[in-house]
Amino acid sequence: MWYQERKRKDRNTSNPEFTLCCMNGKVQLPLLKSALDILHNLHNNVDNRSKHFLRNIRAYNMMFSFTSFGGKVDTSINKGSNPPIFRIGGQNHHYIGGLIPLQNQKPKFAQLYIYDTKDEINNRLKCFSSSDKSGSLDPEIVATLKKMLDQNNVLVQSFCYARDRYKEEDFIGVKMRLIRHRSKDGRTYNLPTASEVAALIVGDIDSSIGDRDIIIETQTKLLKRIDVKHPLYLGLQYPLLFPYGEDGYRDDVKLKLSGSSKDNGGTNVSMREFVSFRLQNSDEESQLLFQSRKLFQQFIVDAYTMIESEHLNFIRFNQPQLIAGLYKYVNDALNQGEKEAFATGKRIILLSFFTGGPRYMSENCKDAFGTCCWAGYPSLFITITCNSRWPEIMRFVKKRGLKPEDRPDILCRVFKVKLDQLLRDLRKWCIFGRVIGYVCMIEFQKQGLPHAHILLFMHSEDKPRTASDIDRMISAAIPDEKEDPTLFAAVETYMMHGPCGQANLNSPCMKSGKCSKCFPKNFTRRTRIDEEGFPRYRRRDDGRTVKKKILN
Repeated sequence: MWYQERKRKDRNTSNPEFTLCCMNGKVQLPLLKSALDILHNLHNNVDNRSKHFLRNIRAYNMMFSFTSFGGKVDTSINKGSNPPIFRIGGQNHHYIGGLIPLQNQKPKFAQLYIYDTKDEINNRLKCFSSSDKSGSLDPEIVATLKKMLDQNNVLVQSFCYARDRYKEEDFIGVKMRLIRHRSKDGRTYNLPTASEVAALIVGDIDSSIGDRDIIIETQTKLLKRIDVKHPLYLGLQYPLLFPYGEDGYRDDVKLKLSGSSKDNGGTNVSMREFVSFRLQNSDEESQLLFQSRKLFQQFIVDAYTMIESEHLNFIRFNQPQLIAGLYKYVNDALNQGEKEAFATGKRIILLSFFTGGPRYMSENCKDAFGTCCWAGYPSLFITITCNSRWPEIMRFVKKRGLKPEDRPDILCRVFKVKLDQLLRDLRKWCIFGRVIGYVCMIEFQKQGLPHAHILLFMHSEDKPRTASDIDRMISAAIPDEKEDPTLFAAVETYMMHGPCGQANLNSPCMKSGKCSKCFPKNFTRRTRIDEEGFPRYRRRDDGRTVKKKILN
């Protein structure tokens, strides 16, 4: 934790409290066991074998996954030279098929643990035969991972029991039950036994089986969707992150409360609190999750969709309590003559507290317009973008042998700390003058880095009204390298556009043969405000230059 992430930021204390990880001790979950030696070596060695494994870690994990990843992975974003980014579109979901494949079909995912296991390694490699990188996957690593999971993963052991049963003649009709209920306290135990996670069912399903358990048929064309609240949701998808088959989120885990639970909205650990706990570094538990590079990126995206799914389900199943008065829309449809149920439908109202929803965006937009009505036009428009080379980030990742893109969570946390400090400097310390209001919006660039837009509403006496007022706040000049080498280095590294134009027609800013940002700018001796009210900053021809890439 960084000191700036403490609970009460308005107070300086030598004994800070933090809520980002465990809500100040209210969330207690079992720590992850130390990584197995095989995985530890593959993650931490510097030899070619380890580098190869980390480059292809998502492929190796998928090779041993029990479930398919349902989100549509956007690969177009990684065509440039920027660090790799994992992005999905559409609704994410994990599916599992039958225990054995249909006739004339190849085994996939969980079926590889049961069907034709004498040639299991080749079968797993064949699943990637259409991949451009399939030829680079190492059969020896596959064999090593297979042996490790067979010996240590309770999920693999459960499916191996089904494999042994498959050899018998009466296997057709046998089903597997993925058990949801746990008898042990989830605050202490997260590693069930093989008999606690799955069971084989012969014959009809009796009434004693829980309605939230997952029943896997012997053979079927249909896929079963794994509920995000099922304890095996993460273990089935990420065997290389949870090599023992540990339980993921459980909705029956209680918060440790010292007083009333009203401020927590209940007494159970939420999905968001579970993910927040798992995403915090603890020296006392396995670091395997945080060392998994591209697979860790996928895990974070998957975890976010889990949180979002829980929020959406809460809204869906609590409509009467949340917005009973808004059901007038269904009545309006009836009044307009819609009598058929399919035409009327069941309207689900997405409320404004759901981040990113239409009402959320509309409400915040109206708040911004309301600020304009009260304070007038904004005086300053400021942007801040996360720099993956910030010293706080580089110290953290170098200590662990990682790169900034390997820890997107750290990028976001450091950015939030610096954004809060910037807003504090602007509002409390009034570095540009007294501020009577502001609007701030955070977004993510295509490169995956967080970025914020800030509108400042200045006090009427501090508004920049003349060219000299603007020059006191904003400089569009190259600093003197001898007088201020630090500022010169910052401008040279971060504030120079291009090269573009005739010097580089392939620059991303080029549209129809011209720079869409109107660079290069003409020299001008003084700042002026154009007819549309936008400033044209002073750019003097003082002879100062910087070298941008290979051009002067």
